[in-house]
Amino acid sequence: MEHFVFTGYVIDFMLYGGVLLSAVLRQSRLSRSLAVLAVAANAALLAIISMVSGQAPVFDILGGLLLVCFVLGLLGTFWRPMEEDSLSVRTWVWIEVLLLLGVTLFFPKTAPPYMYRHNDVWVVLFHGFRCLALSFALFSAAHFIPYRLAPVRKRIHNQFKQGRNFLLLSALFFLCGEYAGMIWCQKGWGDFWHWSPAFFQSTVIILCLMFAFHIPGKNRRSDDLRSIMAVLVPLVMLTVKVIKGLP
Repeated sequence: MEHFVFTGYVIDFMLYGGVLLSAVLRQSRLSRSLAVLAVAANAALLAIISMVSGQAPVFDILGGLLLVCFVLGLLGTFWRPMEEDSLSVRTWVWIEVLLLLGVTLFFPKTAPPYMYRHNDVWVVLFHGFRCLALSFALFSAAHFIPYRLAPVRKRIHNQFKQGRNFLLLSALFFLCGEYAGMIWCQKGWGDFWHWSPAFFQSTVIILCLMFAFHIPGKNRRSDDLRSIMAVLVPLVMLTVKVIKGLP
């Protein structure tokens, strides 16, 4: 079934590309139909990876980012209403999905080998919550980007509020992942986190989240800084994930 992984990947890439193209061309019905097909194909590909590897698709770059694409696809398809602007929140979601699929081009298109420790619930939760945190951080950024690019008088304040709420959800999932990681360490090595490159990376992400939430002031300049930091957070998360996935 390994060749099904590559075939499914190509089909998913083409479907998401069609979703983005139809969204830019303001073909709302076509975009919605293709989005549903792309999300369904994404789910099928995740199921194939799980069956071939015998574990959840959250550990390697391909499976993890495909899971992030799936969550983003669900949110973009069923959460956001149709918008007339060609560079709306939904459009930025599809741009982000294609960015993630572009990253996976540089990694093997095969299911990862079976690892016995990957069946431990705390290990699965640690990696799974991190994938969810990245998904919601990217969805948050899809709200902040059009907010930041729009002229001041045409900015939609509800976009800012929704972006902040999804960033809060991302922070919650990330902290849940850190808690699961602490229990994993406690069970595996008899102690909690020690200072290490992985702990340093987690600290950087948490500091970015705190900075995005705690920039002082209630004026336009403060909101601009918050929106910029909110876009940087998923970039930092993605960079950490890619670094960990390098051989």
